[in-house]
Amino acid sequence: MNTVSLKCSEIATAIGAELRGDGDAVVTSIASIGTATAGSITFVTGKKFVAALRASAATAVILPDAFSNETSAIRLVMENPYLGYAKLTGLWSAELYGTAVTGVHDLASVASSAALSVGVSVAQHAVVASGARLAENVSVGAGAYIGEGVSIGAGTLIHPNVTILRDCSIGCDSEIHSGAVVGADGFGFAPAPDGWEKIHQLGAVVIGDRVSIGACTTVDRGALEDTVISDGVILDNHIQVAHNVVIGRNTAIAGCTGIAGSTAIGANCRIGGAVSIVGHITICDDVLITANSFVNRSVVQPGSYSSGFPLETSAQWRKNAVRLQRLDEISRQVGKLKS
Repeated sequence: MNTVSLKCSEIATAIGAELRGDGDAVVTSIASIGTATAGSITFVTGKKFVAALRASAATAVILPDAFSNETSAIRLVMENPYLGYAKLTGLWSAELYGTAVTGVHDLASVASSAALSVGVSVAQHAVVASGARLAENVSVGAGAYIGEGVSIGAGTLIHPNVTILRDCSIGCDSEIHSGAVVGADGFGFAPAPDGWEKIHQLGAVVIGDRVSIGACTTVDRGALEDTVISDGVILDNHIQVAHNVVIGRNTAIAGCTGIAGSTAIGANCRIGGAVSIVGHITICDDVLITANSFVNRSVVQPGSYSSGFPLETSAQWRKNAVRLQRLDEISRQVGKLKS
């Protein structure tokens, strides 16, 4: 693997930090505050890390001004050190891996009617079907499938073995991780005398700019209208987004959450892992839903919402389950006593 050597002054400029100390000092690794050694750059976000900061041998630290006197290391001072760390990882990744080699691999398959702009990369065994349009600097990983009429905006990264099916569109500077499927048929069937009649899904999926979709996440196409993932949305791994779902700007959803069809989720929401959301409801802007919650009705007021029970011993759970089954009977008895 290539090594990275960056001057502290270069890092400060790249992440937007105020440099306090020797800008010519070089760092060669990123480390957590507890493991950083000479040559490392680390970061501190809160008061609980101050003791570790004082003891750290790191060469440089990204930190808020409030803690800048707690270390003799080179300080890169900024209001949001975690954001600085995020920007640093991007800088580090670019130094380690560079940019993708452009062009179409000999073992890739690109339809003659597909339109590839300058700087596009299509890796081995990837397929770009007829009528697909790939804008500048799109990168398509090995084994990925880009279906008929798909549109992908500039700078978007499609990782290996992603499937994007017909007529879907993806905005600029987005990223879709391996195993994800965009544009699978929604789960639509009508009961028939001899079983089920498939409802063919005639909509598509529209994904905005700066969207991140995790590995093995599925976004189903709409039945008639489109499924919509707005700008800035981040989806973790193994999420199910059903047909005609709409997700608002900058919403974040953690892994293993399932969203049933025709649900609308607002902007700037945060949804924890393994949340179950029923269909045909609305969740307003600025809602936090904690992990393992069951959302069975619309949420119309911003705020934090939870459901479910914390972990307990099996013996205690059995006792509580028995009592829960008698809850209606107990409520009636209490009502009679009050009357």
